[in-house]
Amino acid sequence: RVLLVDQSEPQSHSILRDLISEVCPWVNQDTVQFFEADLDDYVTKSLSDDATDEASIIISTHACGSLTDDVIRYAVESRAASVSVMPCCYTGTAKGTPFGVQRMFGVSASADIKRSFLLHDAGYHVDFAAIPKAITPMNR
Repeated sequence: RVLLVDQSEPQSHSILRDLISEVCPWVNQDTVQFFEADLDDYVTKSLSDDATDEASIIISTHACGSLTDDVIRYAVESRAASVSVMPCCYTGTAKGTPFGVQRMFGVSASADIKRSFLLHDAGYHVDFAAIPKAITPMNR
């Protein structure tokens, strides 16, 4: 089961689902669930509905600022088998990263490095990839 949570369904939703389907044919409209909700509201509702109903894949597209960190935290806490995030803005996200790392690599890379260690420490295999500009011009 794939959960996509956002305040509104982005235009890229069906494009991303179709791209995922090329690699994972079992991912389709029946297995991908989109929830229009704030992440905190979704987490509260999902926990109250059925605490044993855990996500297997969590995908986050254009999660601004610390929302990407919230999605990663939810993925780790819900023991999701896979998580894929496509951050958008990086304001305030490098907190806790050493100054020298921020100075050398910039705020966005520093935040992603910090996130990669969090996921790695939780047992995830971490990789970085570029998203085609046809999907989003904000490729970081």
